[in-house]
Amino acid sequence: MNYKSKVKGIALALTATISFSNVYLFSKMAMKDVDLASFGILWFGLALIYNLLYNLFFTQRKGLKSLTKKSKRILLLIGLSEFISITAFFLSIKLTENPAIVSFLANTSPIFVILIGFLFYQIRYGFTSIIGVFITLSGVFLMNTNNSDFEWQTLLTPASISALVFALFYGVSLVLARSEIKNIPTTMITVCRNLFLFVGFASYLVAKQELPTYSLQSVLYITTGSFFGPFLGILLTFASLKYVDASITTLIGTSRSIFIVAGAFLLMGILPNVNQLLGGCLTILGILTITMADIISKKK
Repeated sequence: MNYKSKVKGIALALTATISFSNVYLFSKMAMKDVDLASFGILWFGLALIYNLLYNLFFTQRKGLKSLTKKSKRILLLIGLSEFISITAFFLSIKLTENPAIVSFLANTSPIFVILIGFLFYQIRYGFTSIIGVFITLSGVFLMNTNNSDFEWQTLLTPASISALVFALFYGVSLVLARSEIKNIPTTMITVCRNLFLFVGFASYLVAKQELPTYSLQSVLYITTGSFFGPFLGILLTFASLKYVDASITTLIGTSRSIFIVAGAFLLMGILPNVNQLLGGCLTILGILTITMADIISKKK
């Protein structure tokens, strides 16, 4: 893989991160008025429509019949893994009392990606890459904690456990997608994940024998957020896997905290504190370290 392809993959992952950072803001504002099930069915129903329209007009369609049995099995596993991870993610946002702790735990997904890659795919990481991981996670930790209100007990709350489950299964999804990205079209993966999530939330509502309810404001937030997150953000994330390793994509994804801080300032007038500024600088430094280490190792 040449240098230009690597840069393209990094650019796609970074653009996906900027897009996906909107999910935190719009979903949190939407779920002030709606329950998780009502939120999920509309959020992923709209995302499914966005993806189907994109697949219809902007891609060369490829049917499931053209995939091998292995690719179909991987696609099924990605759908199941995404259903678990994204349900846990939004549950953590719904339940959280301290978003800083949840954000930190959600950003630990690179650790799981590296462990999965090491254990199941024999991917080896150099010393510089490992240093980059620690710098990145140190920045994320610093950016998302405050010494005055941080308590280790908060890591055992349902919100924190949900965020950790998200990080684990999100990592699993990316590693699985990376293993078959040359055989499974990116749009097929995004359609599959959104279909699984839409059916899952719809089935839950049917089982409860309830109808979804919305306010006009929540519909506006969900319509906007579902475009940036489960459509554009995820599409770009999986597209980046064609050019860079899953560990690079997830590490770049940890920088979303920077854009969340920026969004919070623009939408809510909240200024970043010293920890957020220093943590953001460390996060950028860590991402640059691991990315450059990966580029150099691929050239050798």
